[in-house]
Amino acid sequence: MRNYLEFFGFKDDPFKITPDASYFFLSESHQEALTALRYILESEEGFAVVIGEPGTGKTLTVRKFIEELPSSVRYAYILFPNLSPEELFEAVLEDLGVPASGGTKNRLFSTLRDYLIETRREGGKVLIVVDEAQNLPTETLEELRILSNLETDSMKLLQIILLGQPELEEKLDSPKLRQLRQRITVLVRLRNFTYEETRAYVDFRIAKAGSGNVRLHPGVYRKLYRYSLGIPRVINILMERSLMAAFVEESREIKPSHVDRSAESIGIRVRGREMKPLRIALYVSAALLAGGAFFLYRYGDRLGAKLPNPTEEVSRTAGTQLKRAVVSVPMLNMRESPDLRSGVIYVLREGDELEVLGEGPQTWLLVRFRRGDLRVEGWVNGKYVSSR
Repeated sequence: MRNYLEFFGFKDDPFKITPDASYFFLSESHQEALTALRYILESEEGFAVVIGEPGTGKTLTVRKFIEELPSSVRYAYILFPNLSPEELFEAVLEDLGVPASGGTKNRLFSTLRDYLIETRREGGKVLIVVDEAQNLPTETLEELRILSNLETDSMKLLQIILLGQPELEEKLDSPKLRQLRQRITVLVRLRNFTYEETRAYVDFRIAKAGSGNVRLHPGVYRKLYRYSLGIPRVINILMERSLMAAFVEESREIKPSHVDRSAESIGIRVRGREMKPLRIALYVSAALLAGGAFFLYRYGDRLGAKLPNPTEEVSRTAGTQLKRAVVSVPMLNMRESPDLRSGVIYVLREGDELEVLGEGPQTWLLVRFRRGDLRVEGWVNGKYVSSR
């Protein structure tokens, strides 16, 4: 049976929520952020901060910026960083491909400093990007400030970009972080889309996915903006589910009623204008974590979409019962492929139990993690898990 992407003639999923720089939409606010990040790299200033509510496109903006980086720039991308200074230094070194495990804070600091000096000597630059930086402990933020002080006689050895929700700005305003605040050269606040930007965004993503077989009723845009208040992630979720609903009805036209049902499926109800962006974002986050797959699984058979199961292939070739492992470090990145430069798809915590599906190059393992309705598969470094 055909799935809904084939039905509408899409070459790609136009409203996937995973960050994809090829789908970056240049709203006025996002243009300002991208320009500011380019400036920080060229000027070699120390700190840049990007603030935005959940789902406003902070990560995608930085992914677009990273995609443009010249080969001389090496970067570490740290996600969900509720880390001590030692853990942060270790995570940065791992992402930069520098061997370092189990050392003291001073030793890890020295290793990173030596790497920065050597990279500069070779004509390169180093950039650290910390996503969800509002979760960084104050002590760790202060260590980042100290790290940013490293410089030669003429230039900085390191530049740092912090991405976070408004709580990050509140944290940076605290007296304990006064010196760090003074070092911030660029602070950008991402805004939600306007109605006009919402309309242009939807049309852009549909065109990007290569569809000529879908029509949007004029009332759809107004419904989308009313329910999402211009939050890109919420727009994506509403549009994806609206496409599914239209496919079930074998309709080539997306109607306002499809958007209504999609909003209801993730718990959004609007009375007048009382819904606030943060409240909508929290509804969506809860829906995704606690059962956001409900819509897809409920209509899965009717949609005719066979959900991918990469473990079937691994299990057949392995021919043995799946092994189990436990995460043995405070935080561990699960990646899209067995490569430190590949994207992070989930962050595991110490004690999380994993199913080992297969082995990759060097010490990489293909694993599956389950928690409630959540199931995610990806690659982890086997050095940081223990067998059971």
